[in-house]
Amino acid sequence: MKQYLSLSILLELTKKEKVTAKYLANKFEISTRSVYRYLDELESAGIPTYTQVGKNGGIGIEKNFVLDRIILNSQEKELLKNCLENINTENSKNLILKLDL
Repeated sequence: MKQYLSLSILLELTKKEKVTAKYLANKFEISTRSVYRYLDELESAGIPTYTQVGKNGGIGIEKNFVLDRIILNSQEKELLKNCLENINTENSKNLILKLDL
């Protein structure tokens, strides 16, 4: 369960530029303190997260971060890239860049 939540939080952070700890806590039905524990785990695993305080603050992943290529083999990456290119939206283009496809 713990790994599932870490991965789910990571995927949620890749979808949006910034989210609040409260948003993540509500989405995954955990406490805000637990959110910060999972963020610490992601940081320990080498995921460069950041936290901004204030009115427009939130939690995010550094813009230049690319998920490790180990997650997908080369054939899977090519298939995913082709699918995303066929969708041809701004979000799909951003995802291609984030995944370094």
